[in-house]
Amino acid sequence: MRGDLASSVVAMLVAVCASAAFEVVGDGHRKAALALVLAPLVLCALAPVACIVVPLSSYDAARLKTRWLAVVPLAFVACLGATCGLGLVTVCQLVVATLFSLALSVRTTRVLEGQSQLHRLQDDLNDRLIALGEKNAELVDAREYETHAAALSERTRIAREIHDSVGHLLTRLVLQVEALKVVHRDDSTVVEDLDEVLGGLNDALSSMRRSVHALEDSGVDLGCELNRLATECGIRNVTVACSLDVAPPVMVSRCFLMVAREALTNAVRHAHASDALVAVTCLPGLWQLRITNDGVMPSQGTDLELHGMGLRSMRSRVLEMGGVFSARVDGGRESERFVVFASVPRGMDEEACQ
Repeated sequence: MRGDLASSVVAMLVAVCASAAFEVVGDGHRKAALALVLAPLVLCALAPVACIVVPLSSYDAARLKTRWLAVVPLAFVACLGATCGLGLVTVCQLVVATLFSLALSVRTTRVLEGQSQLHRLQDDLNDRLIALGEKNAELVDAREYETHAAALSERTRIAREIHDSVGHLLTRLVLQVEALKVVHRDDSTVVEDLDEVLGGLNDALSSMRRSVHALEDSGVDLGCELNRLATECGIRNVTVACSLDVAPPVMVSRCFLMVAREALTNAVRHAHASDALVAVTCLPGLWQLRITNDGVMPSQGTDLELHGMGLRSMRSRVLEMGGVFSARVDGGRESERFVVFASVPRGMDEEACQ
């Protein structure tokens, strides 16, 4: 009796260890998992008194992807009842326990699969929310950019309308007053009155010009204008890198815009480029502009900035700002790119603005 009890305890310990090992191995290593499921059954075949471990073995067998293996413990119970002389009650108890274990295993497997699917859905939803947030941020940035660009365009339009309408009207009035002064040059009183009117008109004209210049200057945004040039230049792929913490002075922006416009025009007209990069960099003492393209490389090897009217005009404009200008070919034979480089000292741009 004690021997049977000891055998049952040992069999149960072996079955528990095998089940724990099955949890670690999982269904990823099918041969090892199958061996762990069959090991307690083999032990029962050697010691029929250890048949109490059959339900535990059936619980693990039902979790294998090969579903027909769940029938093996039931067949094994039937074989034990037929060959080892187990009582009918014992066999019935083992069958009921095995069926309950199988049902519990199936239910647990479905719950685990449902939880796993729920976790995958949650991870997918989180990924979609992150992507949606990034897309929303891009849309907000694009909307702000479009709003800013529209405001700058409107300022430029207003400045031009003021210059074309009010400026011309004031200029015409100035000329008319000057003509009236000639007509009434013999009447000193009229001439004095006309001088006062002329002075007021000149003040108004000067004020209008200052306002127009202020509107034009405030309507110049280097990043917006470079992106507009990139869109309109005719090159298929143009990348603009102009993320500056500090906006450059108007004179520097106008200089860089002139250089970028001329460089991109040359890249389309003469080099037939399909890819270009426009990058503006702010250093502690310098403003730098670098424009590259993959078009046809020039035949001249040195002093490229001195060849061609466009390159000479770009160089002249940069030198007026006290800067440095160069044009060269960079890269190996398979990755050659034509580079236009302009650098303006930050102190010199303030003096030029003054």
